[in-house]
Amino acid sequence: MQAEVKTEVKMDAPKELLELRQSIDQIDQELIAVLARRFEVTAKVGQLKAAHGLDSVDPVREQEKLQSLRRLAEEKGVSSDFVRSLFQHIFDEVVKNHRNYSNNKK
Repeated sequence: MQAEVKTEVKMDAPKELLELRQSIDQIDQELIAVLARRFEVTAKVGQLKAAHGLDSVDPVREQEKLQSLRRLAEEKGVSSDFVRSLFQHIFDEVVKNHRNYSNNKK
């Protein structure tokens, strides 16, 4: 049996908390916008790969990229394991999209 989750917002929350939440909401919107831009570019990559009969996956590039992102995460004080996991999900989605382009080309 699941515990009931309260979704009620406390109206007497400190102003600073509300402002911080507003900042988080803005950052989330920016993250989605950046992801959309990234997927626009990777779509072009997938179409180019399909047009030239190239493989959807480049494991060497993927590993180099993950290592680079992990280093950057460490420099910025963000969990490198989290960043690796996050980008692995992004890469998996990109490869899935690239395979769709290749399959549609056939």
